[in-house]
Amino acid sequence: MKKKGLVVAIVAVLVLTVVVYFAFFAGKSKQANTNGKVVKIGFIGPLTGGAAAYGINAKNGAVIAIDEINAAGGILDGYKIELLIQDNRGDTSETLTIMNKLIDQDKVVAIIGPVTTGPTTVAADIAGQKKVPIVSPTATGDKITSLSDYVTRVCFYDSYQGLIMGKFAADNLGKKTAAILFDNTNDYSMGLADAFARTFQELGGTVVSNEAFSEGDQDFNAQLTNIAAKNPEVVFVPAYYSDDAQILLQARALGIDAIFLGGDGWDSQELINGAGVAAEGCYFTTHYSPEDTSEKVQNFLIKYKEKHQSEPNFAAPLAYDAALLLADAIERAGELDSVKINNAITETSGLSGVTGEFSFDENRNPIKEVTIATVKDGKFALVDKVRP
Repeated sequence: MKKKGLVVAIVAVLVLTVVVYFAFFAGKSKQANTNGKVVKIGFIGPLTGGAAAYGINAKNGAVIAIDEINAAGGILDGYKIELLIQDNRGDTSETLTIMNKLIDQDKVVAIIGPVTTGPTTVAADIAGQKKVPIVSPTATGDKITSLSDYVTRVCFYDSYQGLIMGKFAADNLGKKTAAILFDNTNDYSMGLADAFARTFQELGGTVVSNEAFSEGDQDFNAQLTNIAAKNPEVVFVPAYYSDDAQILLQARALGIDAIFLGGDGWDSQELINGAGVAAEGCYFTTHYSPEDTSEKVQNFLIKYKEKHQSEPNFAAPLAYDAALLLADAIERAGELDSVKINNAITETSGLSGVTGEFSFDENRNPIKEVTIATVKDGKFALVDKVRP
């Protein structure tokens, strides 16, 4: 019995030794295969909260692009991209914490995001201080790229799309009177409202009513009653889909039959889900249309639907393009140096993405077309693609 017990003990020690040996060298092997072969890129967006539809779509689009790049062999002769995804809930304080973590602890070389304008303003300051580039897919605030040389975006900016919609209302629709209903706590909303009013009036139109609401408001009847009294031909509402849906429902209940116009914040299936028939016939500016017959758009849609069983909103293809832009810039930089990567981003010219061909002006804003869409028979439909 004692001899048998000794044999069992020896065998156990040998097995343990073998397990430890292989565990150690497997770990060393894994380290050897990944050390220096991973490029860390951050992603910041609202995966929860009022703007989650944008953040989730943006995250999904970026992941599709990076999966494609990695499957094709990665960048810089075999480096794979690791996307570190962070939910900022659309909050500026949370964004500040996340930015510092991604740069100081995770050692990312660049960041996709943030998704909305307010948090991007905070991120811009940190990006400039620490010289790590951020590429926002969807932050449209006019001043974003002027805050730091380390901020670029792939979307057009607020006054760009506000100008387009003011021109569309006056020239394409031939309307002479407009009301504006905007969120006076939101830079995005105020920027679009100002640009629309300025352009519409320059083209001979009159803004007969200018009404404001605040973030979190649910009842818009007071503002809409004031608008109804002025009987405008169009109502411009530069807000996000959750507010837009409620405003449309309450406006139609009050008998307002004006044409409603908006910005890219309208571009979400949640608008149609929430407003139903009240959304029919509205127009809004956006960054792409699923009805675009280009090969790049249709291939992206196929991949997105296969993976998520849903239609993407505009944030998904923009984040896809942001990921392509970063990968291309890193490749041209030739090394994982954030300053060189940032320089390569700004020098980008003629890069073809889902939402168009990319070149940038002196302020790192893209020079590209604006898509105008409408709601027709319960679906988004392409109206036109225009330049200012």
